[in-house]
Amino acid sequence: MDSGHGGYDFGILSKDTKEKDLNLLLTKDLSAALSKKGDKVFLTRKADQSVSILDRIIIGNSKKPDIFITLHSSASNAYRVYTAAFDESAAEASVKLYRLSARQSRHIEKSRGLAMAIGQSLKDEFERDVFVQEMPLPILNSMDAGAVLIEYPSLRLNTYDQKMRERFVNAVVKGIGPHD
Repeated sequence: MDSGHGGYDFGILSKDTKEKDLNLLLTKDLSAALSKKGDKVFLTRKADQSVSILDRIIIGNSKKPDIFITLHSSASNAYRVYTAAFDESAAEASVKLYRLSARQSRHIEKSRGLAMAIGQSLKDEFERDVFVQEMPLPILNSMDAGAVLIEYPSLRLNTYDQKMRERFVNAVVKGIGPHD
């Protein structure tokens, strides 16, 4: 589990919340819920600290996860679930073996299935738009596991009290269920 931003990188700011803090809180809540189910969960950061994208990739891959999830706030009022995207036609077969995205290419169908399941679970729970998209993000492309980035609706437009966080966590856990 990766909680986006941290340390000097605040992410999106609202009048009373920093994205980095809400990401960490949601990641810890999600980690606790998955641990209760018996899943082993690792966090790329456990406190308000700066962790580079490269370090997040190294930490994530070093744990050899079954799935990798990173959390962020959206700028919109919709949920978004991203999977890796890369141009497979752009390289010869021998070059593909050495690209960072070659790691994710082995897991892309799992990533897409995970994104669809989490997206549907969020849509069912919140009755809101959920967009599942591919995006060439280094943290997703470089993961040697099923990997998704989940953006929850803007913290500028929504309040994330305990009840809202529990609903979010329960929806994500439900979506992950078949992919543990």
